[in-house]
Amino acid sequence: MLRMHRGSRTQADVVAAVQEMSGPTLSRYERAGVEMKPEKVVALLRYYGAPQKDVTEALDCLARARQSPGWAPPQGSSEAFRLLFAMESRAKVIRAYQESSIPGMLQTRAYAKALMAELGRAHRDPARRAQLQREIEERLGFRMRRQSLLDGDSAPVFEAIIAEAALLTQRGGRMVHREQLRHLYSVAENKPRVRLRILRGSAPSAGSALHNAMTLLKPHDDELGKAVYLENRNRGGEMITDEAEVEAYQQSLEELWADAEDKSTTMELLQHYIDQLRD
Repeated sequence: MLRMHRGSRTQADVVAAVQEMSGPTLSRYERAGVEMKPEKVVALLRYYGAPQKDVTEALDCLARARQSPGWAPPQGSSEAFRLLFAMESRAKVIRAYQESSIPGMLQTRAYAKALMAELGRAHRDPARRAQLQREIEERLGFRMRRQSLLDGDSAPVFEAIIAEAALLTQRGGRMVHREQLRHLYSVAENKPRVRLRILRGSAPSAGSALHNAMTLLKPHDDELGKAVYLENRNRGGEMITDEAEVEAYQQSLEELWADAEDKSTTMELLQHYIDQLRD
């Protein structure tokens, strides 16, 4: 929100106009890299001419963070992920593509835990494995809480393109995978603001995505503040904000969406793979 309202103003402009605001502090505020003081947030938004509803929303978000520390991203989260989390709640449309797994916003707890546990098993040192296990529990809890963003009338539209290969790859075993696919079916059927599409392995754009796990975030003002998050498994991610680069990833996502199956066929495919996992 702060970055969007700053617009074309330079850091020097802001520092000169807002009392007790430095360039480094402004950068940390815009990256969600430091605890924000409400009075400074209000001062910035007032200077930018933000509407009162945005000022009120910002204060509400800060109050929620103070009352519920567990809602904040886990310690050690990358700057890119923190920015993703901040932008998700302000987005009008979120479009995600996943080539080898189910998007985090649509994962069951057991499926997510199976994915995260793979990193812990890769380390031989028992102390490091124990530390990773604690981190996994924290990340797991946060991922489940984060999914509440998709609930309610004010939720963003969440469009998920999932490669068919992700339906075939069992994470956590047969029962965990079946539960995950049934959850996808239920979400696609019952949440009107979640739009799910399966990309068949035979689709023209299959295997040609610019990145194997990418998320486009479109704010309410479609012309300002678009961004793309590129997920790197178990190693954080990267946030792309350059307009030309964002446009390229958006075009890639549009091609994938156009080639993916419609809702009816997607539901049939999900049911087919669910049936294959029956005892």
